[in-house]
Amino acid sequence: MKKQKLDILRFFLSLSDILLLNMCLFVGTYLSNKYGNQYNENIYLHSVLPLNAIWVLVTNLFRVYNEYTVYKLADIKRATWRSILALCLFFELYTKITVPYSYPTQFTYFVLGLVVLMFALSRYLYSTIEKLMQIDPAERSATVLAIASIGGHWVELQRLSPLFKEHDVTYISNTRNMDTKVKGSKHYYVPDANKDRKLDLIKCFFAVLRRVILLKPRVVITTGAAPGLMGIVVGKILGAKTIWIDSIANVEKLSLSGRIALKVADRVYTQWEHLSNDKIVYSGNLL
Repeated sequence: MKKQKLDILRFFLSLSDILLLNMCLFVGTYLSNKYGNQYNENIYLHSVLPLNAIWVLVTNLFRVYNEYTVYKLADIKRATWRSILALCLFFELYTKITVPYSYPTQFTYFVLGLVVLMFALSRYLYSTIEKLMQIDPAERSATVLAIASIGGHWVELQRLSPLFKEHDVTYISNTRNMDTKVKGSKHYYVPDANKDRKLDLIKCFFAVLRRVILLKPRVVITTGAAPGLMGIVVGKILGAKTIWIDSIANVEKLSLSGRIALKVADRVYTQWEHLSNDKIVYSGNLL
């Protein structure tokens, strides 16, 4: 049974990589044609078979889909990046000597750049899925999951701690070593992120996703900001009750995250009475 599952994993990994490779070629061709020099549209068709043939060659050379490689995440990544490096070298060489087409430089830059970027994301997703599969039942214990970014959001969340005395609460923040601040409860770290750091947002989302799946909380409560909003979204999808408490610093209107949470959360609270309405609840403030 184990070998059968491994064979299925190998098949889907190889199939997804081929699809990803061809998507990069298609999008790269479009971008280079739009933002670079105009050239013969048949360049895409002229490149499909060579690119795929090179990929099959190098992945077999470095055994990306070998049964022993697929079984170990570190080996998959190592074999993948060796294959991509070889792909870039061979495809660049092919574009220099091919006849009758003269490949524009921006074409190979766009295509190979997309290959590197998309395979990096692919392997990151793969490692995240692998971690999710390694679920420890002992971690599935949270009744309440409380999330907040460090700073004012965290201070306001701590003001709510008396409400959690009768419940098993677990905390999440974007700062390490906060266990002493939440005595008697567990604390987990997720990467810091904001709207100006797109890559960090992706990392933060998957870290929050993993924790919510592992902990299976009945309630997700947050005072903001980005990690809290992610927890609300994931918690809602997984069936938890979700509560957003907007920061007291937002006097004139809800924060951007709060306005998004308004469309997702079961309950949204403001700490300013004049901001309350039929969708936003005011029940006093935390400071």
